Amino acid sequence: MIDLSIIFLKKFIKFRMELRILKPDDITQSYVDWMEDKEVIRYSENQYRNFSIDSQKKYVTHCLYEKDIDLYGIFINSKHVGNICLKGLTSKHKRAEVTYLIGVKNLWGKGLGYEVLANIIYKAKKEYKLKKLYAGVASENIASKKVLEKNKFKLEGIRKDHLFLNNVFMDQLDFGLIL
Repeated sequence: MIDLSIIFLKKFIKFRMELRILKPDDITQSYVDWMEDKEVIRYSENQYRNFSIDSQKKYVTHCLYEKDIDLYGIFINSKHVGNICLKGLTSKHKRAEVTYLIGVKNLWGKGLGYEVLANIIYKAKKEYKLKKLYAGVASENIASKKVLEKNKFKLEGIRKDHLFLNNVFMDQLDFGLIL
């Protein structure tokens, strides 16, 4: 197995980065705080949920036992800074949905999302043997669109007024990547 931390961009070399399956022991108050930060979850349905350390530990435990989901934590210098998830891993169609979140805002705009997604794409192809990844993005989520496009995802469709986020209807942009 390849050490994925080696694949990250050169500008992150000064950090010790790790992408690994999230475990209940990884859940801290700072994780819960991201999920309650309106700016972090502004384009996520998480804005309609309540979070606690216990509820997140239960969710992570569920993901560990659910064969259809792999939830990875993104760690920099051993600090949990975000998540990336593959859902639909048991699909006969060999496809999975990818979702991601960088919870530590001072890491936004530095290429971390791009690098983490690039590593998941590699894993999806080599380890999971998937044929396709897909992601749905709120039309106003410019940063996430850039992450997907930089990783060669293509816009496959637009669902008009499909999402109700921040008291506003937004289009959902459906992206796909054939591996």
